[in-house]
Amino acid sequence: MIKIQQLKFFVAVYEEGSFSAGAIRVNATQSGLSMHVRQLENRYGVTLLNRSSTGAVPTEAGRTFYRMALETLNAAARAEDTLKELSGAVSGQIDVGLMPTFTGSILGATLLKFSKEYKHVRVSIHEAYSPNLSNRVAEGLMDFAVVPAVTNDLGLDTFQMAEDRECLVCAGGADFLRRGQKSIKEMAPLRLVLPTKANARRARIEQYLSVNEIKVAEMMELDAMLGTLDIVANSEWVSILPGILGRADRDGLKRRFIPLSDPPLAVEYMRISHKARPLNRAAQAFLDTLQAELQIALTEG
Repeated sequence: MIKIQQLKFFVAVYEEGSFSAGAIRVNATQSGLSMHVRQLENRYGVTLLNRSSTGAVPTEAGRTFYRMALETLNAAARAEDTLKELSGAVSGQIDVGLMPTFTGSILGATLLKFSKEYKHVRVSIHEAYSPNLSNRVAEGLMDFAVVPAVTNDLGLDTFQMAEDRECLVCAGGADFLRRGQKSIKEMAPLRLVLPTKANARRARIEQYLSVNEIKVAEMMELDAMLGTLDIVANSEWVSILPGILGRADRDGLKRRFIPLSDPPLAVEYMRISHKARPLNRAAQAFLDTLQAELQIALTEG
């Protein structure tokens, strides 16, 4: 009889493309993974993976078995979740990845509400930008993450939580506001703080500036949300950030969030998770709480 552990090991090697990377992912030894996969092949007389010095490439049988292995692992996870439901208590440890846009706007309220209702769930939050979060979810290190864009080649399960508007962010007393200039084209040429090219939002912002012929006099690259907000509040530098971050600046005294218009620019918030790891009750409950807080923030904005 095939063991769940063997299926997990095979899926790890299949998705990572090598036994060494698969071993790191499931916290096992390379020899152990190789032994378990070889046992499957020998027992049923089929080759699932072609091994070479550069990695492991699935055969046609391997690709078919992979799809069935995912279905089985999903069913096993659902069965385990059902037993937890029957026990009457939501408990356990969940690991969630959030981009700085969320940690800087709705995380605090979400954690306070969640911890009050789900006292037996331990939540670990990891803040990072989208490439890092996507990779960690693909490696099975997080239950889910929220990112502004999805790298399709990672084979993740995706769901759009909401859509927000990108805003030009400037100091509350910026000179161009006093001159009555309120559109990004009127404010150009800009001294602009942008995330680095590794950030998923960077390419879309650059395309927006190029297509709409918005001049940039000087650019600063900064993957630090708090640092960006501080620079903008205390200088003539401006930035382009999601509107949800403007909740703390509604009075406009320290910073102004001006939605981009003519044309607008949207940012999508995507929940990503591993296809072989359906969300358990605790993770789903946290996601629901996060989603509710997100809707409140967008409505208030």
